[in-house]
Amino acid sequence: MRLKERYPWRVGAPSFVFPDDIQGNVRRLAPLVDDVQLLFFESADQSELDHPLDLVLLAEMAAEYNLSYTVHLPIDLQLGSSSPAKRQAGLAEIIRLAELLAPLNPICFDLHLLPEADLAESFWLDNLDSSLMLLAREFAENRKLICVENCEYPFYKVKPLVLDHGLSLCLDFGHALRYGADLDLMLADITAAGHIHYHGFNGGRDHQAISVGQNALSADLAATMSDSRFCGVVTIEVYSPEKLTISMKTLAGAWNFPNF
Repeated sequence: MRLKERYPWRVGAPSFVFPDDIQGNVRRLAPLVDDVQLLFFESADQSELDHPLDLVLLAEMAAEYNLSYTVHLPIDLQLGSSSPAKRQAGLAEIIRLAELLAPLNPICFDLHLLPEADLAESFWLDNLDSSLMLLAREFAENRKLICVENCEYPFYKVKPLVLDHGLSLCLDFGHALRYGADLDLMLADITAAGHIHYHGFNGGRDHQAISVGQNALSADLAATMSDSRFCGVVTIEVYSPEKLTISMKTLAGAWNFPNF
């Protein structure tokens, strides 16, 4: 099953579907999808695993397969921390990765805003405001490449900061299902989205295969993307070949519209 070049938007998968390194995953995914999400779950100074990157090979595969890349930034970045040093370290890691990966021309950089359990919400939001302002200044005319993702906290509290600084949204509909977000509001935000994540939620767990039980949401998502002329990337954010195959088959059925 492949969804490559079937829709007005690009369909992607993460670089950790197969038990292989990033290059191995890209090689196996490139004939199937339009985009590969390069995963960096930990900052370089916190990671116990090596992430060898062959940028030349990745660029060659992108050219050969008409492939694009999106980037999942580390989830340990503390941009809302009470510590200026930790906030600065987070910003520095984002800038480092952006410079490192520049030869691949990533479509976007997905950013989690880590909650601070021991910090009052108002101070956390103020710190985030300052960090996002600095990030927007650093990226300047490319600031929309930064896509802030909805996670476990109420996203409406940080969304105004993201948009006020000219950044983009990364709408994760799997997270929305898990945390009970308003799906209609999520769909309405697609015009401000630079990236969309989609995966299943069942048994209390997300990042599961997309099932036919989500066909109504899948159809609503496709209709909204089509109406808003979304031409970015929809990443099927699952981490096994079996889940990816099931998800792609399900979406091929749910998105079988005459105009596609």
